[in-house]
Amino acid sequence: MILPQDNAMKTTLCISFILLALWGNAQPATPYKNLVFEGAGIRGLAYGGAIEVLEEKGVLAGIEKVGGTSAGAITAMLLALGYSASEITELVYRTRFNRFNSGRFFFVGGLYRMHTRYGWYRGDKFSAWLENAIRHKTGNADITFADLRAQGYKDLYITATCLNRQQLLVFSAESYPHMKIKDAVRISMSVPLYFEAVFIDQTGRVIPRPTDTRELDLVMDGGITANFPLFLFDSTVQVGQQTQRLANPATLGIRIDTDTQIALDRQDRSLEQYPISSLQGYMQAFYVYVLESLNRPQLTEADWQRTISVSSAGVGPRVKRLSMAQKQALLDSGRTGVLTFLTSDSP
Repeated sequence: MILPQDNAMKTTLCISFILLALWGNAQPATPYKNLVFEGAGIRGLAYGGAIEVLEEKGVLAGIEKVGGTSAGAITAMLLALGYSASEITELVYRTRFNRFNSGRFFFVGGLYRMHTRYGWYRGDKFSAWLENAIRHKTGNADITFADLRAQGYKDLYITATCLNRQQLLVFSAESYPHMKIKDAVRISMSVPLYFEAVFIDQTGRVIPRPTDTRELDLVMDGGITANFPLFLFDSTVQVGQQTQRLANPATLGIRIDTDTQIALDRQDRSLEQYPISSLQGYMQAFYVYVLESLNRPQLTEADWQRTISVSSAGVGPRVKRLSMAQKQALLDSGRTGVLTFLTSDSP
């Protein structure tokens, strides 16, 4: 026997579903408000081309928050400061990135820095480059996260790894308001054993030559714990005893991989195989496997659907001098990756 109230409820539910369907079809796709960049080493130059297309297609105009790791942190910083796509591309062509590998007395000095500062290169040339880039847009090379927000720039989020506390850190106006953004980006770029690690206090102030490190944090490359921090602008819900992350559809992420890895990601998301016939090949395979094993398990299906994959154009991640042809190939690859994503039904 069907009661009158049952019919009324069914009718109400039916109307609700119809209205929902009509509303969904009438609404445009979720506008992107957040942009996240993966750590990619020197290959991050491809982000310049990616940003050009995002700007042309009107996506960049709606971005309010930016975040990234390592090379992705540099791109996020430039966008937060108001650099246009053409200005970023110009920086790419003008900068000799191999000069970031700075440090006196290469062998003796490198060994000394490795022993005392846990990195072969000092990274001071990179810090100077950051200062110039920041000063050019703000007039203040020492601008902090709080200053950035107060002055109306895009909100900036940078990841780092705290080795002594064994955890991920996110530098932002909420967590480290008085930290200089140049220090945050420099830290996020501190590839283990490559660039010197950095000591900071609880406010994010860099301590150049500490005599007592017991109250300090030793911080380094954010890529170790979150090379692609797509979760930065997500929310969480408690389901029973577990905390689940809810993907924010307004967040768009960009990552850089080899053509082979991108093809595998579109199939079964297995890892690319690395033939090993030298120490360099051994170290590269080891580094990639460790990094991917730590980071890939964090990515959900919803994450992949909001991720743009950009080809590395045959360029490895190590900081080195690139030819103009290689720079152009990376920029073109960034453009192609974004265009493919925006014109495809399934990324």
